[in-house]
Amino acid sequence: MAQELELAVSTAPVACTLSNDELADRSVEVHAMFAHVEATRELVDGYAFRFPGDAEWVARLAEFVAFERACCQFFTFELTFAPELGPVWLSLRGGEGVKEVAQSFMS
Repeated sequence: MAQELELAVSTAPVACTLSNDELADRSVEVHAMFAHVEATRELVDGYAFRFPGDAEWVARLAEFVAFERACCQFFTFELTFAPELGPVWLSLRGGEGVKEVAQSFMS
């Protein structure tokens, strides 16, 4: 019997806890990473981004989620691994304002 996972939507404000200097440095790293996005899907409450499925990208995406969970607590993160070592989808979801933040990673 299949079950849908219920995603908790954060009530945290859409704000980063990094200082301005830390945010500037992190933005460079994030934009460099998102330059490797292979495809994008708009979701009702965010975006899904497809990345390569090799071990290096699995590690990079896990590190990204671990870092961002600490400073951007308004996101719900999902990593979906395609079968046969296919691509990895990173979904960034949440409440109001999250789509704009997720979209900014691509610019």
